[in-house]
Amino acid sequence: MGLLRAYVLDFMAMATQKQQKFAKLVACGMNDGQPITIVDSYSAAGYQVLGSRKATQVEACRLLASDTVQSLVEQERELLRKSEEKVRKSQEILVISDSERVLDKLRKWVDGIEEASTSQIRSTELLAKISGMLRTDISIETKQRSSAEIEVLLAKKLEKFAALSSGNLGSDFEADTDTGEIEIEDIPYSGEPVH
Repeated sequence: MGLLRAYVLDFMAMATQKQQKFAKLVACGMNDGQPITIVDSYSAAGYQVLGSRKATQVEACRLLASDTVQSLVEQERELLRKSEEKVRKSQEILVISDSERVLDKLRKWVDGIEEASTSQIRSTELLAKISGMLRTDISIETKQRSSAEIEVLLAKKLEKFAALSSGNLGSDFEADTDTGEIEIEDIPYSGEPVH
């Protein structure tokens, strides 16, 4: 056990339970999901509420100003920061897709950065299968066009060729000036004869 950890544990043992609870409420600023003031934290920690709220507020501020409670509040805030950081990291991991996680692990194993156990390799393989990385079926979707649509597209292409040969290129038509080649989009065959 480190010297600092031992000091913190000794310090926590010296602080009373009321001080610890008060510090936790002040650091969190919440009690049962509701915002809480210093005065409310003071009474929720078990301290005796004085006659007026103003007098209780003075005592709560006096308690908060003590070195012991200030140290406890800082420790609680640090614990909250660490907890929030863990939650943030776990949310980031969830955001990363399964396939990215699989690829990251595989890269580390292939590059020799990490050693992989048999169970890790098997788990990664299962995750890859579930996420669809090991699919063997390939589906190709083609957009079906009617003969009238193909006729219109061909007419437009012919107009572009005519413009190219006459030197009148439109703004929506581009030719490669280095090679003189024209880029023509592929027209998928719909199975219907063109008339």
